[in-house]
Amino acid sequence: MYLDSINHLLVNKNLPKADRINILCKLAKANFEQNLPLSFKQANEALQLGQTLSDGRGKAMAFATLIHLFVWKKDLKKAYSCRDSAMYYAKKTKDPVTIGFVWFRNGWLDLINDDNDQSARKLLKALDYFKGHGASEYESTIYHYLASFYSYGNDPAKQTKYANLCYQAALESKQVDALNNAYFTIGQTYFDRFKANPNNRTLLDSALMINKKSLLLAKQQEGRLLLRSNTAAIALNTANTYFQYFPAAYRDSAEKYLDVAIGIATKTNLHEVLLNCYGMRSEYAMRDGRLNEAEKILLDGLNKADGVVSMPLTKARIFEALAKIAEKKGDSQLSLSYLKQYFECYKQAFNEEKINSIARVEAQYQSEKKEQEIAYLQKEASFAKKLTAFYISLGVMAMAVLLFFLRSYNFKLKAAVKKQELVDQQKTAAELRAQLKEAEAIRLQTEQVLLKERGERLQKEVMAGTLQIEEKNELLELLSGKVDKESHLSFDEQMKRILNQQRKMDKDFEAHKADFFETNPAFFERLQQQANQSLTRLDLKYCSYMLMGLSNKEVSVRLGIEPKSVRMSRYRIKQKLGLGKDDDLSLFLQNQSLKH
Repeated sequence: MYLDSINHLLVNKNLPKADRINILCKLAKANFEQNLPLSFKQANEALQLGQTLSDGRGKAMAFATLIHLFVWKKDLKKAYSCRDSAMYYAKKTKDPVTIGFVWFRNGWLDLINDDNDQSARKLLKALDYFKGHGASEYESTIYHYLASFYSYGNDPAKQTKYANLCYQAALESKQVDALNNAYFTIGQTYFDRFKANPNNRTLLDSALMINKKSLLLAKQQEGRLLLRSNTAAIALNTANTYFQYFPAAYRDSAEKYLDVAIGIATKTNLHEVLLNCYGMRSEYAMRDGRLNEAEKILLDGLNKADGVVSMPLTKARIFEALAKIAEKKGDSQLSLSYLKQYFECYKQAFNEEKINSIARVEAQYQSEKKEQEIAYLQKEASFAKKLTAFYISLGVMAMAVLLFFLRSYNFKLKAAVKKQELVDQQKTAAELRAQLKEAEAIRLQTEQVLLKERGERLQKEVMAGTLQIEEKNELLELLSGKVDKESHLSFDEQMKRILNQQRKMDKDFEAHKADFFETNPAFFERLQQQANQSLTRLDLKYCSYMLMGLSNKEVSVRLGIEPKSVRMSRYRIKQKLGLGKDDDLSLFLQNQSLKH
């Protein structure tokens, strides 16, 4: 219904170009889950229309829309390029909603790259532009992201504040997607507060009530709902709540919401949600002791998602669960086979994350380089204007001197004074040229520093990756060389012993990477002195990873935790070290490591 009404507006030939551009951008956002190529087509059509307008409004809106589409396509380099273009054209318009939308997408891009401090600053700036201009839908989405910054017990008061603002803005927008997203935000707020206080079951009941209200809204307003992923995630979270916090008698409730999530995920190709649903059903079967059924459910899930979307980390967890099932069934050979597939998927996930990190650093480097080039060109243009003005004034003064000589000898003294002024101006011009050369040298030096930092970070990532590969190679050699046909132990007993050794190796893996930095104990002593001896062993381990240059996502993959938990730990460590909100923790650690 919503898409039909928007498309109907485009039929009007008298529709102003600026309004047509906004509608095309809304269509691009509405279609990206179902038909990403169509979204790109509509955004590019909006960009072409924007080229015909003298104001930068249309082009800024189109480029900001393309930021979202390129991130969804996993092309960060083009996403950053579109961000730079959107910011450029935003300066050429006075429309506050367009400028706010550009800052919104700019901050969202930082959020995707785990830079919460920068993201929050830009999102709040976007809100300033939106206020009082009927942009409630955008405001509601921004409040949703701001609430997420304080989730997982980071700051319940601020999380609740922004969740309520998200809901109020959604009501003002009268958009089903905004209201559905607001319910999701409020439900997560109650659930986070419950995890901090598990004895207060009222908070859990409130979370369930809000989630069910969201699902009911999605069902009643299905024709007006665009984003199905939120509804699928809410249904999966509701089922998981019954699975984790309710007795087995509530299994039928969990199954009910799993059916909802599977139905949406199947229609919209949300294979990550689909695999998690099958994983939960398999866990129920394992609780009942029906191991064969649990194995079959997981294999069915893999078959439905295989070859469609690359999800190595999720697949790794599925194969790990299959290995445990096979082990419980006593089939060591099958367990070993699943375990090998688990390692392959985990290795693939690690390699993909490493490639993504390199692409992200490269995109950020190119963006910063472009900003420096723009600043240099602006300085050069300013100097060119001054030089042109100087030559014009020089010509005028020369003509004046000639006229003075022709008219009267008495003007010779004045001409000499003018000549001296001309020499002074030439001297000033020479000084300006020298300053320009100095600025160019500084720019080249800055580029060299950026390249050096990038090389050092890549080197650290390669060293960490090499350590992991060596650990995994040792495990494979152990599996191939430890089975002894002439041993007094049975094949099954030998396999169990090998598996136990493997588990111990995985447990020690993270400790080995942390020990990589223990060759510099003075670094940790300085950190403890800065934090008044309040840093724990885990805090120091996080600092080691950050000194290696690993991102929040990389740390979460290695520790098996959520990226938001890593961000919360960074915030806690900054507080212990007495750093301010705008201080860069990674830069602080690097400076501490360079001290002697």
